[in-house]
Amino acid sequence: MHGLEGQIWARIDSARDARRMSSALLPVRAACVIAALGVGLAGGTFTAVAAAREPAEISAFSVDAHLAPSTLLGGGR
Repeated sequence: MHGLEGQIWARIDSARDARRMSSALLPVRAACVIAALGVGLAGGTFTAVAAAREPAEISAFSVDAHLAPSTLLGGGR
């Protein structure tokens, strides 16, 4: 039991110091989260724009099939 109170107060002080350090680093954490979200948003936007620029896949059952037999036989009506 000798020195128990001192150990308890030392542990409380270390917990307080850790809490102070944690709150001191909060702006850094927030900046990192915002930067990560910004990079993800920019990457997603560039990927979406690049995907939109690619030519559409030609499908035999699409309405816009210019060489479909029904279009050729119908005279392009």
